[in-house]
Amino acid sequence: MNLVAMAAHVPGLEAVGFDRVDPALGREAAHALGLRSVRLEQADLRDARDWGEFDYIIAHGVYAWVSGDVREALMALIGRSLAPHGIAFVSFNALPGARLRTMVREIALLHAGEASGTRARVERARELYGFLAPWAEERPDAYGQVLASELARLRSLSTAVLAHDDLGERYEPVWLRDVVQHAGRHGLRYLGDAEHSELYADRRPPGVDQQLDAIAGGDRLVWEQYADVLAGRQFRQTLLCRADAPMDDAIAPGRLASLWVAATGDAEPGGNGSAGAGAMAVLLARRPQALSCGELRELLATDDVAALCRELWDGVRQGHVELRAAPPRAADTAGRRPEASALARWQAARGPELTSLRHDAVRLDDPFGRFLVGLCDGTRERPALVDGLVGAVGREVTLTSGGAAVADGELLRPQIAAGLEHNLALLAQLGLLVG
Repeated sequence: MNLVAMAAHVPGLEAVGFDRVDPALGREAAHALGLRSVRLEQADLRDARDWGEFDYIIAHGVYAWVSGDVREALMALIGRSLAPHGIAFVSFNALPGARLRTMVREIALLHAGEASGTRARVERARELYGFLAPWAEERPDAYGQVLASELARLRSLSTAVLAHDDLGERYEPVWLRDVVQHAGRHGLRYLGDAEHSELYADRRPPGVDQQLDAIAGGDRLVWEQYADVLAGRQFRQTLLCRADAPMDDAIAPGRLASLWVAATGDAEPGGNGSAGAGAMAVLLARRPQALSCGELRELLATDDVAALCRELWDGVRQGHVELRAAPPRAADTAGRRPEASALARWQAARGPELTSLRHDAVRLDDPFGRFLVGLCDGTRERPALVDGLVGAVGREVTLTSGGAAVADGELLRPQIAAGLEHNLALLAQLGLLVG
């Protein structure tokens, strides 16, 4: 579904994906959404098929969860399939931090014992997490602190993520150095990480960067590897390119002029130099809206692009500004005839797991909310949406009043009408409405 979501939200994208498990659901979705440029097949990495040449290759949740021969087949596939100026994304559990996760994983598998099937194994693990959580709270020793931190993470994961990431058959964390060396044997080199949090100004104590410079001796890979050691990094989303591809890795804030920017959820008014009428103040006032550098210039009435980019770069380093390479596809507010994405409408008819236009996973457990998503097809104004919701009560949607199920939606029309704007605002906030 990840690839289908990309193709649904990026017109003109041609995509090929394969998995050892038959991607029947993905094919069904692609067909229903009319995505003729998406091809999904059942295949094994070790088949060494010629899939063609690609500008982007994504291997998410594979490298550190498979055997050595499959890793070799994966890197060989990237090496022969990546276009001259293409980028490959390879995620993996990273050392040294992921070693701490190994401890809790092994405890969970011990508790799961001979539990048959993925769901049973996850249920046994959740049972264990609930048992351990009270004993890990406020413990001053290192074991208790690690346990508490991991349990908080594990208990927040969905069944599918927990089953794959932490309770799968294999869990083999690796050093960044080893992944890059492996890539090098297939004509690839390290470009950077998709998660730029290592650039945050408060990531390391003052003076540490200079010490890292001395240790690395100008080698960026060594620098980042030791930065991982200092941070206890547990997961990486590494970007690779061809070894002969031109690359300029100098950080130049002026390059932000071609991007779109938005305030992150962590940014606070007055807490990051944004008290004045600067770029951060504007972004905070319009959060979660993303603006281009040109739009910011107009709003700030300034022609000093260099100064604007420096302020934005400072916001990036503080973790208060997020960067986007394309204009936003999601609406900030519900329009006259609200329209949810075709993919979200298709998903809402089948269950609670949806994909936003920002490519975030969204869980909408409320059947009433999911039915509203389906009604938002761009043809209905507010009165028609209310009519649709009222008509669904007692049929597609079950609502209660005073503890009893309501069979006639007309009895709840005033409440449904009064709550519609709030529900539409929520859908916009989740990134489900088309801009």
